[in-house]
Amino acid sequence: MTASGNIVRRSRPGQSLGFTVTELMVVIAIIAIIVAILVPTLSKVRSRARTVQCLTNQRQIALAIYSYATSNASRLVSPRTDSNGTAFIDGANQQMGSLGWTHSWVRAYNGVGHIGVVGNGANQFETPASITSGVLFPYIGDIKVYISPDEPTNPSAGTVSGENTRIRSYSLNACLGTTRPDELPEFDDDFTANMFGTAPQLSQYNTTTIGTIKSPQRMMCTIVEDDTVAYNNQGWLVVPQTSNWIDWPAAWRPDAITISYVDGSTEPYELANKTLPNSWETNGHRWQQPPDTEAGFAIDWKFFRDRLNPSIIPNSTYLFGGQ
Repeated sequence: MTASGNIVRRSRPGQSLGFTVTELMVVIAIIAIIVAILVPTLSKVRSRARTVQCLTNQRQIALAIYSYATSNASRLVSPRTDSNGTAFIDGANQQMGSLGWTHSWVRAYNGVGHIGVVGNGANQFETPASITSGVLFPYIGDIKVYISPDEPTNPSAGTVSGENTRIRSYSLNACLGTTRPDELPEFDDDFTANMFGTAPQLSQYNTTTIGTIKSPQRMMCTIVEDDTVAYNNQGWLVVPQTSNWIDWPAAWRPDAITISYVDGSTEPYELANKTLPNSWETNGHRWQQPPDTEAGFAIDWKFFRDRLNPSIIPNSTYLFGGQ
């Protein structure tokens, strides 16, 4: 004992005050067990956080679309990303021209006086100008909202665009804000053939204003997309009669494909067929998925088909062809 009253432990000759090898191994084993328990949990927490952020981005876009409409005589934005395409107006096909350009949510059109897209063919990519010059940007105000936290090619929207990067992860439903699906005549047969036994008038597809949306809580507004070019060209759609994927969702995480609806609600979707991402990449656009159920239809294709334009395009309520 010292003068201050503290007890001092003195070791005997040959005695160590440190841990024994056995004690160290026990401690290391305990730490390893704790890490093994925590790492998967932390990974799941991070994944959920990315999903929430992705859904938040798309909800913000959906609400911005509504705000745009309220400021523009109920006119919704166009899902197209250029000034091409036609519109069915007054009983005839007409070039969209300024109509499409005026309401394009993103202006990724490499035309005269505009540099929203750079490159040719599969090497095309968007520049920030394609985002900031779109009609929706003033209602969003942040270019980072256009990119998913799961985006593998460009995790930071502030990164300079290049042919291996992408500054926009989301696409709009090609049946939203249009007078016909994606404003293209080439889709007329796909969307009108054998509908209830007769082909409906194209005017039934008109969703250019808020009041023309039949089921806003069931109609898809945005979707996370992974196109084969370096930007997600035009609106997003599938063929409604057959299980053809014209476009496909981004399956960076097959258990959390995120979408938003016209009413501002959001939903993550998990692929039922986990082989689809590889098939999409292998077969490309307009690939027809074989049925994967005894009922004779493709589950995942049907999920997205049913959300293109409910009450107009055949869905789970209005069936045809056994689907």
